[in-house]
Amino acid sequence: MAMRGQRFTVDLDDCENTKSTSIPTVGFGLVGDIKERAIASSPKPPSPPRIKGSATGFPTHKDRLRSPRFKQNNQKVSSNTKAPYNQNTPKSKNDKGLVGQNGQQNKLVDAGIDAENKQRLAEMSEIEIAATREQLMSSLSPSIIEKLLKKANIDDPSTSFIDSPEPVEIPTTPDKKSPTKKVAFEDPDATSASSSPALHPVNPASEDLPPLHPPSDLQPVASKQPLPPLPDIHFPKAPAPPDLDPDDPNFLSNLHSTYFPSLPSDPSALAWMQPINPEEQASYSPSQKALPPSSLRFDFRGHLLPPRLSSQMPSTKGLHHHGHAPESAGYTIPELAHLARSAVTSQRCIAYQTLGRILYRLGRGDFGSEGEDLCEGLWELIEKGKVLEGMVDAASRDGEGNRSVWAIATDAVWLWRKGGGRRWKGR
Repeated sequence: MAMRGQRFTVDLDDCENTKSTSIPTVGFGLVGDIKERAIASSPKPPSPPRIKGSATGFPTHKDRLRSPRFKQNNQKVSSNTKAPYNQNTPKSKNDKGLVGQNGQQNKLVDAGIDAENKQRLAEMSEIEIAATREQLMSSLSPSIIEKLLKKANIDDPSTSFIDSPEPVEIPTTPDKKSPTKKVAFEDPDATSASSSPALHPVNPASEDLPPLHPPSDLQPVASKQPLPPLPDIHFPKAPAPPDLDPDDPNFLSNLHSTYFPSLPSDPSALAWMQPINPEEQASYSPSQKALPPSSLRFDFRGHLLPPRLSSQMPSTKGLHHHGHAPESAGYTIPELAHLARSAVTSQRCIAYQTLGRILYRLGRGDFGSEGEDLCEGLWELIEKGKVLEGMVDAASRDGEGNRSVWAIATDAVWLWRKGGGRRWKGR
């Protein structure tokens, strides 16, 4: 459909004219003016969805409108298995006549069968008839025989075999589908008792009564005599162990000889249980005027512990051990070098951490400058204990061994390098 319009020209050469030129509007007449409607009432805010629930809190039961597919498949299978419908059956009004013709044909067939049966019976002798009857009675089940007898034609005596002079006995054998097995044992006493006539009935209560006529070999009971006493059975008793005094100086040796005489004795393993030797404790006592570098003790941060502070420190700090001078807190450099070669991971970690901090303070000059006796003595102990070699070897095994030992050994090497990284070359 063509739409009417207005033709106009635009002069592109004149700029002023282009600015002032107004393009006329084209009125199509299809879209009208847009007007806003007045709001009658304030809009309602959206409400949250409400879940339909029951009083119990569980979702309500939903009835199925369609039957399950499993049931539909079963119905299809059952319908397919049924006998097919015969489409050739007549559905006209003459169905009754056809039914009557079928009935007459059936009667003719029955009459032919009856005549054939009579002819066979006439040709058979009485002995053959009796044998056949017994064979049928033994082969057929009682339920089938009963049904055949009920369906017999009573009006026709010639076709019924129940009017024979001999009565027909239906065997009462159990059904073959549910046979029951019974086992019976022949009791010789019972057979003898049944063969001999019972003079008096046996009363079960009379069995507990004494006999009327006692036997001839019955003898009186001997006088009750006391039983002989039981012989005394002697069991050897182990001697009681002697009382051990924990305050005895030979307590450990007496303990081993009393309770563990067959085990080998190792006094060094029980040395920590012995009382402290005063000479050993005097090796790091405040009364001494001079101490060798091998006796100096350090804490876990690498600080030097003087003898007075070491003797006053409580055991809860974890600096006491069963080495030399067990009552003094702290570790010496030979003891830390020994722990660095331990098979226990935690002991190696503590040893490397403490040795790294000692090396940092030693290189920084906290224990004296190079050339002094204390500084040179500590470097000599580190060189003898192979501390630097073991620490660098543990730090270089990246991915081998324990990761905690590798990390702490790396940190200890870094502290040694930060303190100067000096190696002792001798005095």
